Amino acid sequence: MGYKTSIPYVDSSWNFLRGCTRKSPGCRHCYAERVSARFAAPGEPYEGLAEWHHGEPRWTGKLRVIEKHLDDPVRWQKPRATFVNSMSDTFHELVPIEIINHAFEVMKACSRHTFLLFTKRPDRMKAYIDTCQNGTIPENVWVGTTVEDPERRYRVDILREIPAEVRFLSCEPLIADLGTVDLRSIDWVIVGGESGPHARPMHPGWVRRIKSQCEDAGVAFYFKQWGEWVPVPQRGRQPNSLSEKSERWLNLAGTQDLLGDEPRQFRRVNSKVQAN
Repeated sequence: MGYKTSIPYVDSSWNFLRGCTRKSPGCRHCYAERVSARFAAPGEPYEGLAEWHHGEPRWTGKLRVIEKHLDDPVRWQKPRATFVNSMSDTFHELVPIEIINHAFEVMKACSRHTFLLFTKRPDRMKAYIDTCQNGTIPENVWVGTTVEDPERRYRVDILREIPAEVRFLSCEPLIADLGTVDLRSIDWVIVGGESGPHARPMHPGWVRRIKSQCEDAGVAFYFKQWGEWVPVPQRGRQPNSLSEKSERWLNLAGTQDLLGDEPRQFRRVNSKVQAN
């Protein structure tokens, strides 16, 4: 059986890797890092891979291949959409080429499944596919990368050069306005806010700008969640009830953003809120 997952657009995850390292600002509050630190005691699944540092989780820089899970998709009879390595990165610098080769052989052999192969290291993904896969990818393998802020837009250019049936962007956590994104040869864009105890809010204006660009380019758009902070619809509204005052509010009126007449106040809900 595959791992159950809370990721709404897939059926399961295929995790044959554990451990990672931070690559860019979107990694700062990584859920995988937090989960790994919680279960890193001796004898637990993520032993030695993460630890607590001044009350916050930190990867230790180690990575582990879980060989017993390398062939999991072969045993799945019913077709499913599967996220590859939701607790790591298949193209992390420490992942041996032979392990990536094995994963590709499994994906080729399991054409009944759809694999979402996602990375924050599209440069290594492209180099691997060019040199080890003769520049080709099975049609059932979709490739994607994270673009969380303008400085990461270069990843889109690299992804565009990878010859996949479907290319997708994950703008999650979206932590800044992306500006203009070149969506040529991109098929799907996922947008979501950040969750967790130190989550950063996501402005509605940032989301609307991406959505508008997707509509203009004919690219599928998927809003996953607001995250930890939900925008308050009434302009200039302050918490006034006893229950609201006990909640955490965030006033962003002094920040540089694209909201215009949209509210700059956010209420913390401590849960993932789906879009209407």
